Amino acid sequence: MWSLSLLACIPSLKPGDTGDTGDTRTPDLEDPGPELPGHDDCLPPGERMTDEVCLAVVEEDGRPAGTSYDRSGVDAPDPDVRIDDPDLAWLTAEVERCTCVCCHRTSYGGPGAYFWDLDFGPVWLDSASGWSLEVFSGLRESENQQLPSEDLARVQEIVGAELDRRDEARRAR
Repeated sequence: MWSLSLLACIPSLKPGDTGDTGDTRTPDLEDPGPELPGHDDCLPPGERMTDEVCLAVVEEDGRPAGTSYDRSGVDAPDPDVRIDDPDLAWLTAEVERCTCVCCHRTSYGGPGAYFWDLDFGPVWLDSASGWSLEVFSGLRESENQQLPSEDLARVQEIVGAELDRRDEARRAR
């Protein structure tokens, strides 16, 4: 009885009719958005991840946003010569071309901003603990957390100088 009732709901076709309306339009599907990069993906030097891609990466990640604060444990130098340092500018550009930027920027709502935050000012390195900088630069082994830079030696040199600056400031207290 039920099968006859269900058949009554199916529209009938005339002999020879296939049901094809000839409409070749694709169904109105939700926009899939930008293609999401992998965790260790980077763009070519000189390019940077777009806001659209980063916001999609953070949304896909689904973890709650992190917060940042000064984790350096020392006062910034006065005046802070790091602000205009070409090495810091290069390192920032390296981060901005890699997926890392998406989760480590509070303005994107990234969960990784808890460990270090490119939006932290005046120098974002101050938002990172020594441990975070060591992991970030590959000086400390940690699975899948190192900046995938093509010039890791330069990253390590810059981070090493920052860690030395912090050690000297602690000794000066």
